[in-house]
Amino acid sequence: MRLLPDVAEFFKSLVLAAVLAASVTGNALSAPGPDAGKRVALVIGNSVYKALPSLPNPANDVREVGATLRAAGFDVTIGVDVDRLALEETVRRFLRSSQDAEAGLIYYSGHGIQVGGHNFLVPVDATLETPYDVETQTMPLDLIFNHLRQTSRVQLIFLDACRNNPFNAQKYWIAETLQPVGATRGLARIDSNLGSLIAFSTEPGQVALDGTGSLSPYTQSFVKHVNEPAKEIRQILTEVRRDVIAATDGKQVPWENSSLTDSFYFRPAPPAPVVEPMQQVSVQAGATAVGLHIIPPRDETGSDLAVTINQVPQVGILRLDGKPLEQGAKINGGSLARLSYDVTGVASGTIGLIGYTVTDAFGQTAQGVVAIAVMEDTGAKLAEEKRRQEEQRAAAADYLGSLSRDVSATVGVGPVPGGLPAAPEAAERLAVKVMALPEKGILRAGDRVIGQGHILDAADIPLLSYEPQVGSDGASYSLTLAAASDDIEPATIVLKPKLDPCDFAAAAPLDLQGVTAGKLPNEIDPAVALPACTEATKTYPAVARFVYQLGRTELADRQPKKAFETIRKAMDAGHVRASEHLASLYMLGVTGQRDPARATATARLGADKGDPYALYSFGKNLYYGYGTEADPQKGLQLMLQAADLGHTYAMNELGHIFLNGIKIAADPERAIRFYEAGVERNDIYSMNNLALAYRNGKGVPADLDKAVELFTRAAEGGQPYAPTNLGRMYRDGVGVTKDLAVAAKWLEMGAERGDYWGAFDRAHLALSDDTGEPDFVTAARFLALASAVNRPGTGDADNRAQKELAKLPAQAKKKAEEALSDELSPTEKKTLPKAISADERLIRLAKAGWIKRNPRYDLF
Repeated sequence: MRLLPDVAEFFKSLVLAAVLAASVTGNALSAPGPDAGKRVALVIGNSVYKALPSLPNPANDVREVGATLRAAGFDVTIGVDVDRLALEETVRRFLRSSQDAEAGLIYYSGHGIQVGGHNFLVPVDATLETPYDVETQTMPLDLIFNHLRQTSRVQLIFLDACRNNPFNAQKYWIAETLQPVGATRGLARIDSNLGSLIAFSTEPGQVALDGTGSLSPYTQSFVKHVNEPAKEIRQILTEVRRDVIAATDGKQVPWENSSLTDSFYFRPAPPAPVVEPMQQVSVQAGATAVGLHIIPPRDETGSDLAVTINQVPQVGILRLDGKPLEQGAKINGGSLARLSYDVTGVASGTIGLIGYTVTDAFGQTAQGVVAIAVMEDTGAKLAEEKRRQEEQRAAAADYLGSLSRDVSATVGVGPVPGGLPAAPEAAERLAVKVMALPEKGILRAGDRVIGQGHILDAADIPLLSYEPQVGSDGASYSLTLAAASDDIEPATIVLKPKLDPCDFAAAAPLDLQGVTAGKLPNEIDPAVALPACTEATKTYPAVARFVYQLGRTELADRQPKKAFETIRKAMDAGHVRASEHLASLYMLGVTGQRDPARATATARLGADKGDPYALYSFGKNLYYGYGTEADPQKGLQLMLQAADLGHTYAMNELGHIFLNGIKIAADPERAIRFYEAGVERNDIYSMNNLALAYRNGKGVPADLDKAVELFTRAAEGGQPYAPTNLGRMYRDGVGVTKDLAVAAKWLEMGAERGDYWGAFDRAHLALSDDTGEPDFVTAARFLALASAVNRPGTGDADNRAQKELAKLPAQAKKKAEEALSDELSPTEKKTLPKAISADERLIRLAKAGWIKRNPRYDLF
């Protein structure tokens, strides 16, 4: 019970004297505070391999490691028994979540392989039977590590993958070289960059043991020591090494290489315990057992606290659950609230003092004092105190009840405020414990990361925010807050990660600063995306991703010049993909003349930061010498990196290079592997390329049925050249029954998608004897369209379409001109440049109509 003001000054002086006189001592640990900033972890364990020996521990290892890191404040992305596609997607999701991280961690347990001094993670569907399999079936560790260097301040890599080589082939292609599997066992040494630590479960070149338990010896020790508080990472690894050496009789010696410049703690010490420094209580003289209702100490992590009673009242009896307590007694922190005072025989007006020290698990201490006034006739005061306590309890119950709600949180915009109300004055002393925490994402109170079991004061609750994990949209996670009193219902806040409408409508594929799989250019609906992305840029002006996606939408809306400026703005704001997209616009000459040199220099900006599209674009330009001095070796390496991240354009280009022996020895089988990898990812260009291989029997045995199937899938998916290839098969009766009407349909589709050869072949079909009388008007229209869409690299350098158009009857061309002119408005016709000949005017009309019907600079 609180004392009335008339004795307050007396208590202050008395308590001060008591504190000075009491033997209340304690040493506060000079421990690190919580590491600031976001921590992210990628944890992958592969146990059940389809073609390689299964491993008993990795799946168990990563579940334990994931839970341990989650408890240490990491936002954890987990993959268990992942095949190549799932590994690729898991890695991309992790890299998206690692943007602006304080610390990025990788923990891999499973099969690994070293080839050419590089380490590769092996997914569960890998066979590694042929020399071509490492580059299409595994994931280079360097690729993930290098991305982390771009996005996080500290990188921590843990590899429990140093096992015997179980693979069939002894040499594998790595870029332009056929490399032998590492001559030594296990994995290759990795040199750490500044701010990095690389840890192996055993020495480089040696083999790790699986042990006899459910966890590997390394993981078992790692989990144990990471859970211990206030231990610096290098101390943890020293203790892990000692444990593993002992557990394996010296057969396995963990090893690490560190260039960390600061200390790193998985579980840093929290602030010292929070203790009320002076509490004042009045009790009725003559009472045998009066509850003191001492406010218990608190630790923000919810850890157990120890209390030492340094001083007890000189008269009367201090009790805990009815048993007397003496000076020096040790109890737990929660027991303070149950202390009572027997004042039998104690004179009214007596002041009793309780002094105590609170110690946490880190050795940090805090002191508290309780002053007890024994008074006559405190009935009114006791009644008032009881009323006040009941009022506080009711206010706390009402307040907790008001917190239960659903809270939507947009993914990829940083911490989202929970919008929870402040506590009323009567409940402002409420403390709650976090009983359930979202499985994914980061919960904060202000700048403090909140974990399971942490304690929140009432003042913390309005400060709660939630940063959803990338890829968690559509899920629901519960946050449960419970008061100390069992008769108060806990509050449950349901956190619901969601995508912003702009991300739904215009996210870019493989954008490592994006938050979702994305849409291809031809999938963007400007009517939906334009208002969504315009609103997103206003709501989140600091998120460059939305500016870039607005630029993509403006391209889809046929506003190329406006899109150019928007995308350049996004690049300047730090969005990496925007640099590659801007480079493509320079290459296309959207705002003027094509500028290959500037395009290449701009693409390099994105490649240097690991964007898959930029790696492909810059790599391709380097390989062929577009806009820069040719460097085929470096260009090939960059395109392979893009392919490792799932970029199918790179897979197709690599297939083209190896199939045709461009600046490298031809290797059709290697080419087919890349085309097949693209088809696995449902890429329409890979379908078309693989179909051509089956059609022509190049790199694989000829299979016309497969060719027709793949051409059809590609054409139906929007691929621009597949319709022409399919049309030719129907025209010639190859693999299908000859059908000129069906052939015409497919060729027209190809022409409409901008394929020169589709338009050229449709014109020839119109002139063919097989169709009866030649249709010169149709031929004129399609020869004009072929000339209009002829482009370097995909068309005809000789532009035979224009030459053949010149030979057609003038009357037929006049009719074709009238039909094409009818497709344009008078205003559109006036804007056409003046033609120097009838044929040129026909071609310009064909192009204007084609642009009006479909094409955008971002298509095909």
